[in-house]
Amino acid sequence: MCLALAIASAASSAIGAYQQAQAQRQQAEYNAAVARNNATIAEQNARDIVQRGEVARDVQRQRVAQTIGAARAAIASTGLLIDEPGTTPTALIDDLRTAGQFDIMTLKSNIDREERRARIEGSQFQAQAGLFDLEASSINPALAGAAAVFSNARSLYNQCPGPEQTFGSPSSSLIRPRARPADILR
Repeated sequence: MCLALAIASAASSAIGAYQQAQAQRQQAEYNAAVARNNATIAEQNARDIVQRGEVARDVQRQRVAQTIGAARAAIASTGLLIDEPGTTPTALIDDLRTAGQFDIMTLKSNIDREERRARIEGSQFQAQAGLFDLEASSINPALAGAAAVFSNARSLYNQCPGPEQTFGSPSSSLIRPRARPADILR
C-alpha cells in the first residue's frame, strides 16, 4: 500500500513538474513572438517617420518658396529692383532662402533622429526575442518531470518500511547498528 502511494505521489509530482515546465516554455515562446511583432512594428514606425518627414520637408519647401515669392512681389510693388546683385532686396531674398533651408535641415535632423530611435527600439525587441527563444529552448518538460521523480525517490524510499530483516541475512549488516563495547561485555 505504501509503495502504491509513493508511486502515485512521484507520478503526480512528475506530471506537475512537466506541466509547469511546458507552461514556462510556452510563455517564453509567446514572449518571443510578441517581441518579434514589436520589432516589426518598430520597423514600420521607422518607415512611417521617414515618409511623414519627407512630406513635412516638402511642405516647408513650399512655404519657403511662397514666402520668397511674397517678399519678391512686395519688393517689386515698391518699385525696387529685385535681381540686381548687392542690393538690399537681393540680400533679403537670400536671407529668406537661407532661413528656409535651415528649417528644412532641422526637420531632416529631427526625422533622422526619430528614425534612428525607432530602429534601435526594433533592434532591442529583436534581441529580446532572441533571449526568449533561448529561454524556451532551454526548458525541457520531460527532464523537469524526471527530476521531480528523482527528487522524491529518496524521501519515498525512507517513508516506506522495508521487509523484516533477520539475523544473518545478507543485508542485515547494512541495517544492524554497530555493537558498542558495553554491549559486548554483557
